[in-house]
Amino acid sequence: MIVAHRMQAFGMKTVGYDPFVTAAAAAEKGVEFLQLEDMWPVCDFLTIHVPLLPSTKHMMNSAVFDKCKKGVRIVNCARGGIIDEEALLENLNSGKVACAALDVFEKEPPSADSPLLQHSNLIATPHLGASTAEAQTRVAKEIAEQFLALRDGKSTFGCLNAPLLRGALSQPVKAKLAQQLGMLLYTLNPKADVLTVQGDDESFVPYAVMAGYLNAKGISAANLISIKKVADVNGLSFQYTATSEDLTVECGDVKLSGRFDGVTSFLTKVNSVSTNIPLTGSVTVVRSGTALYNQLPSLSGHVTGVHFAGYVTILSHSGKTLESDKLETLGTVALC
Repeated sequence: MIVAHRMQAFGMKTVGYDPFVTAAAAAEKGVEFLQLEDMWPVCDFLTIHVPLLPSTKHMMNSAVFDKCKKGVRIVNCARGGIIDEEALLENLNSGKVACAALDVFEKEPPSADSPLLQHSNLIATPHLGASTAEAQTRVAKEIAEQFLALRDGKSTFGCLNAPLLRGALSQPVKAKLAQQLGMLLYTLNPKADVLTVQGDDESFVPYAVMAGYLNAKGISAANLISIKKVADVNGLSFQYTATSEDLTVECGDVKLSGRFDGVTSFLTKVNSVSTNIPLTGSVTVVRSGTALYNQLPSLSGHVTGVHFAGYVTILSHSGKTLESDKLETLGTVALC
């Protein structure tokens, strides 16, 4: 994005592609998100910022150069091997590529008599990267700062596999509410394979619901980095509908709604029964009925709240579990 900011300062239109960035996130930085096939024909300047992987080796090849504008200028300061150097030389010679600037090569250091290195329209500099003592210190400091920013929920800068976290970090209470509703949903229907989600942000909300559902199932590996793969492995998916009403999750004959006020989230409905239950601490969901009512006096020293919600009652408590063999317990979850 730093390169994009520099180009925007010169009045350039910036377009880009990144498999880990959403179109909305790119737009916030003034970058139009395009698929690669749509990007090649429109660019006057192409800058490359990808790692060298099997999927990116010779990403810039003869077929791609054929799709580019005549006179395109190319900068690669990422990794050698992303550009097919023979194809680049051929297109420099033909004029399809007006010029190129490289500080990385397929073979490093490149041969001094390399035709590519000798080309008059190529600018080549050594692949120094962070090789100086000062740069090594700066890199170490920046990496540590990025870890701390991620831990503190301030930024996902530097994360290559966390597109869902970006939205969640900007709206942490909403993400927490979605996760909490997913956890509660599991206690009432532990055998779902499709969750219906109604919310106002598809970019991360349904994934947070699925993560909460799987967390309550005991799958601690489910989080907003891993959820797509973990949900697929566990046969869980979602159907999403946009709404401006309270966030609602549903599966089978169970439907839960919730909202948040400031930093606190609330369960506002269980099926058709309206509630206003703060979602904090640990809660145990039990079936309403005579057994519960008879046990309430003995539970008074252990629970901090008793919330009736139709056929179920939600007991808030500070401990991780609520021991009673006389209650018809549906499940216990730690909501925060």
